[in-house]
Amino acid sequence: MTGRLKVGVIGLGFFGSRHARVYKDHPAAELIGVADLDQARLAETVGATGAEGFADYRRLLALPALQAVSICLPDRLHEEAAVAAAQAGKAILLEKPLAHSAEAARRIVAAVERSGVRLMVGHILRFDARYVQVFHAAAPEQLGRPIHLRAKRNATRAVARRLGASSSILFYMGVHDVDAMQWIGRSKVTKVYAQKREALDTGNEDALYAVLNFENGAIGSLDYSWAWPDGLMNGFRAAFEVVGTRSAAALDVSDQGLSFVTDAGTTGGDTHLWPEINGRIAGGLADEINHFVTATSAGTPYLQHYREALDAIPVLDALAESARSGQPVPVSR
Repeated sequence: MTGRLKVGVIGLGFFGSRHARVYKDHPAAELIGVADLDQARLAETVGATGAEGFADYRRLLALPALQAVSICLPDRLHEEAAVAAAQAGKAILLEKPLAHSAEAARRIVAAVERSGVRLMVGHILRFDARYVQVFHAAAPEQLGRPIHLRAKRNATRAVARRLGASSSILFYMGVHDVDAMQWIGRSKVTKVYAQKREALDTGNEDALYAVLNFENGAIGSLDYSWAWPDGLMNGFRAAFEVVGTRSAAALDVSDQGLSFVTDAGTTGGDTHLWPEINGRIAGGLADEINHFVTATSAGTPYLQHYREALDAIPVLDALAESARSGQPVPVSR
């Protein structure tokens, strides 16, 4: 491709509005359109970026100049929009997870492969400097054989209430760590055993714990919760570790090393994911979108192939089934 990549954004919620801002500021991209059913959000983004606004994303996809699109809709709306974008011949950056079920994810992949378009799934941990360093530390020549992995991702009740039935603790948060475990551990999950707890009236599960078995013999554990009171600093706690026969690597991203203190209490700040620095969105999200723009324009491979992103979805399905049944469940691929 020559010239600036002509891009659009579908869905202007928390992530979509940030995608639009990053594209607006990107020297190799031109944001030409955005779409959202919420007229207030649409008007705000149009006013901030100068892009053309659409209530119907299909009108955005019909723009002849449009070359690529970010899809930032709730999980259960990914399939329809991604298939439509593929049929329209647009390169796609699809916010994680790929879809809300393995069946829907496979239909998206089939549509992409039929149309011959490019697809990248927005797994932001692939662009988080902390997780990338753990990945390199877990190289077989350094780590040896993986023995066990552990991931923790806890958030507040406000997140569960905000999402309601549009997502779940597994597909909204769990996809991060399931993808990271298979990536860093260099092995696929074969079987899971999960239990969940529902005690709060948030419209979602409150906590889910699980044990995972890997093809290479490693075992793993997941610790998920969005039952924390809303006063939790930064709104989340996350950790990851991998232990091998030669070495180990671990990270804790609970407070990100930044805090602000007043008489009312202590709050935190984002230093890695999407902080606003000097008026621009920076961090992992900006790096992810930059990679999408530059690789799409140059025709070079994306950092993660979409079929590797697809590998996480059957694991999430198995975890959900195990939590429902109370029994170990094999991962069906």
